[in-house]
Amino acid sequence: MKRVATFAVAVFMILTGATASFASNPPAKITAAHASAPQDIPSVHILAGSDINLLSSSSAIPIRIQNDFDMDVRVQVHAIAENGRISVPEAIEVTVPAQTAITAKLPVQATGVGNVDLQVWLETFSGLNLNSKATLHINVNPGAETVILIGFTATVAILLTFGVIRTLRKRRGAAA
Repeated sequence: MKRVATFAVAVFMILTGATASFASNPPAKITAAHASAPQDIPSVHILAGSDINLLSSSSAIPIRIQNDFDMDVRVQVHAIAENGRISVPEAIEVTVPAQTAITAKLPVQATGVGNVDLQVWLETFSGLNLNSKATLHINVNPGAETVILIGFTATVAILLTFGVIRTLRKRRGAAA
């Protein structure tokens, strides 16, 4: 029953074009990495975002990074999951242009189903931690991709079958 509900929500979102903006309307659950630092000091930090739904067995999680400095900064994005439902193979390297924000794509592998808190932080190449950890909340359901594909295929097959049957009945009725 839970899979049917997940499938229905996913189909609704696909049909209505609903998307979650990673940078707008940050929920209270996600902690800002630089909440205790004064706002007038430039920094490189992770921007808060919305909850993420991971529907495939491997994907790239979007991480918004803001650079307040007047020059480009190269950082490493590290992450670790609170449980074994997601594994992060390695840190990624990102160059953030001056006075801008970019979206880094952190590759992950889904190994289970359920909710996961992913701790994300930035480091320099010398190992200096640039800020405190940010928490991203992820709903992992790697089987949903297969369920959606099978459901879509079944729906198309059923509609095609009914269309062929209807057309054949009309031809038989017109011929008689």
